[in-house]
Amino acid sequence: MTSTSTGRGPDGQLVDGESFIRLGDRVAYWQGDIDRHEQTNVGIVQTDDSVVVIDANFLEPAQRISTSITDRDGMRISHVVNTHYHADHSLGNPVYVDAGATVIGAAGQRAELLAKGREDAIQQVGKAPPRLYPAMLEFSDSLTFGDSGLELVAVGPAHSGADLIGWLPDDRVLFAGDLAVAWDHGNNFSDEDADIEGWIGALGRCIDLNPRVVVPGHGRLSDAGVLDQQLGFIVELWQRALDVATGGVAEDALTSDSAVAGFVERHAAHAVNAMRFSGMARSMIAVARRKCAEPQ
Repeated sequence: MTSTSTGRGPDGQLVDGESFIRLGDRVAYWQGDIDRHEQTNVGIVQTDDSVVVIDANFLEPAQRISTSITDRDGMRISHVVNTHYHADHSLGNPVYVDAGATVIGAAGQRAELLAKGREDAIQQVGKAPPRLYPAMLEFSDSLTFGDSGLELVAVGPAHSGADLIGWLPDDRVLFAGDLAVAWDHGNNFSDEDADIEGWIGALGRCIDLNPRVVVPGHGRLSDAGVLDQQLGFIVELWQRALDVATGGVAEDALTSDSAVAGFVERHAAHAVNAMRFSGMARSMIAVARRKCAEPQ
């Protein structure tokens, strides 16, 4: 695994490649790029004889990343892990499957992708894929790649119905998926299977790991502080959304100009700005109303 952008392929010809940023002896990541509509960060973990990729991104970046791993770095890709089913994390799966990889997801992710993946792809890229490539191997608690130390831990439902995280305890590197983001576009709370209380609990589990490095689903490389900031933001927003959903306060207690301005001031890293936060607040209220409508 290399952090340079050019190398030689099996035929000795120069091969252009993607830059992988090294985080430890066996772990690196590829930085997503929102301007190119390739927004998802991608993990690369080396085992003794192959590579595990964490999150596939879309098809085109997946192809470039895969080529860099196989042709430039001369490694076999054994598995691709989806932290959840959303299109920006899974549409690149066929690239890795074609390279011989097995798709891994938390229990329930396969059914979730098959049920909702086409519509999510249409929303994100404007068209449905000809075929969906859901998890071929699922696990319900945790799964460890013993030779690399990589631990996959099911933490959903949270951001979606079947989230997982990737954790390397020796390097103390955490791949958080969309449980945490570190960019100027905020969170997506709109998934119909989002469980905000589960999300809060999952962030607590991530914080308990005391990571040295956090690779968020989107945005810049971070440390454990991003988890604390994300948790504080979601806890306050969820409580206010529940107040609205139960009729304890009027909706403008969360969506009025003054309420929005207050959230943006207190949680600048995640509320982003008034326009972005207003959308997040409406999504959160919708989730709270669904929660309150469930039979008790």
